[in-house]
Amino acid sequence: MWPFTKKKKDKVKGNKKEEQKAVETKQEVETEKEETAKETEAKTTKQTKKAEVKTEEKKASEEPKAETKNPAKKTTTKAEKEEPKAEEQETEEKTKKSVYRVVFDKEDKLWKIKKDGAARVIDSKKTKEEALARVQELSKNQDTKFVVYKKDGKFQKKANLKLKNDSDKD
Repeated sequence: MWPFTKKKKDKVKGNKKEEQKAVETKQEVETEKEETAKETEAKTTKQTKKAEVKTEEKKASEEPKAETKNPAKKTTTKAEKEEPKAEEQETEEKTKKSVYRVVFDKEDKLWKIKKDGAARVIDSKKTKEEALARVQELSKNQDTKFVVYKKDGKFQKKANLKLKNDSDKD
C-alpha cells in the first residue's frame, strides 16, 4: 500500500470519531432540553392544580354564604338600608360641625389656622391674638367650634360659637 492512502484512512477514522462525538453531544443536549421541558411542565401543572384548588375552595366558601344570604335577603336589606341612612346623617352632622385649630408652627414661627380634614392651612398670623380673631370670624360665619393650642403644642381651650365678645354685644 501506498503511504498516502494510510493517511487518508486515518483521517476518515478521525472524522468518524468526531462525528460520533458530535452526535453524542447533540443527544445529550436534546435530553437536557427534554428534561427541562418536563420540569417546566411539571411546575406549570402544579401551579394550575393549585390555582384550580384555590378557585374550587373559593367557590365552595362562596356557595354557602350565597345560600344563607338569599333566604334572609329581604330582612337584611331593610336593616341595611336603615343603618346607612343613620350613618349618613351622622357623617353629615360631623361635616357640618367641623373644628378649626389654632396651632403654632415652630419652623415658620407663625400661628396657623387649620380645619379638621383639610390638607392646607387656612390662614397664618404672626401673633396668637391675630389668629384667635381670625378663627372667631371663621367660626361665626360657618357655625363651627375652634380649639386653641399653646406654643408647645398642648391643649389650651375649646370654644363654641357663643363667645364672650358676642354675649357682651347683645
